[in-house]
Amino acid sequence: MCQDTQTIMSEQIQIQHALKFLAECEYERQEVTPESIAAKLTLSPAEGAALLHNLQVAELIEPERIRLTESGRDYALHVLKAHRLYETYLAKKTGHHASQWHKLADEREHELSRQDVEKLDEELGYPRFDPHGDPIPSSTGEMPNKRGALLSTYPVGWVGRVIHIEDEPAHLYSRISQASISTDSIIRLEKKDSLEIVLYLEGERFSFPLEVAEKITVVELDAGEQLDETVQRLSRLPIGAQAQIVGMSSLCRGLERNRLLDLGVVPGTITVAELMNPSGSPVGYRIRGACIALRKEQADRIRIRNVEQ
Repeated sequence: MCQDTQTIMSEQIQIQHALKFLAECEYERQEVTPESIAAKLTLSPAEGAALLHNLQVAELIEPERIRLTESGRDYALHVLKAHRLYETYLAKKTGHHASQWHKLADEREHELSRQDVEKLDEELGYPRFDPHGDPIPSSTGEMPNKRGALLSTYPVGWVGRVIHIEDEPAHLYSRISQASISTDSIIRLEKKDSLEIVLYLEGERFSFPLEVAEKITVVELDAGEQLDETVQRLSRLPIGAQAQIVGMSSLCRGLERNRLLDLGVVPGTITVAELMNPSGSPVGYRIRGACIALRKEQADRIRIRNVEQ
């Protein structure tokens, strides 16, 4: 590939990233400045100014202000939809770890045509949200109404459901992911001060730096719904104890989920913790007459309720 072609492709990718960022800010009702777009794309002020000039010349943003034109919004929503659908595909159809989805989708989004995106949408069953809880544009460019509020806005003792987890920056998303907090987790905010927050869910407490609360969007529980204190994670089941499987976290997806379902990990099944590796993981669980070995990360994603022996 010649240098001129590489330069054109690099400029195109840069433009697509910028448009995607503008569409995200528009949905979140956040103001965009030359400084914020340069920071998002890791550009110098001069490079950011040149990019904005190119977007105006191409009539993708309005003159005099940083706002998408009709054609710019259409282009931006295509790229945004390609990214979020591909993340959904990676989550549902492959074994890629959650920490890889964003990077892989960032690379793939530039290669998907509009026809490719519509085929992928159909294959996945027209999902409205990606694995992080971000809305996916419909074929007509519509998105679900924004809902929920940041966890940081709620007081200690508040109980609610997680509906969105921001996947950037990666180091904060990794902390949330390692705790197996998903977009269907019901949590209780147990502590909040200038340094940290403490969350309770599924029988465990997790401490995070306060900035993590700015990455989690939550909603109030539905009428009659409450935090079930009896539900825990399979990883907490002591050796020799038995429990009833309640379900699986939405983090358990794709091939892994299908394998566990085939092995009998379904609501109502009784399991017993039988064998533990000297290192603590994996642990062997007796399920429907067979002993299956699960790593702690896998057992964290299976929800149980203790039962009497």
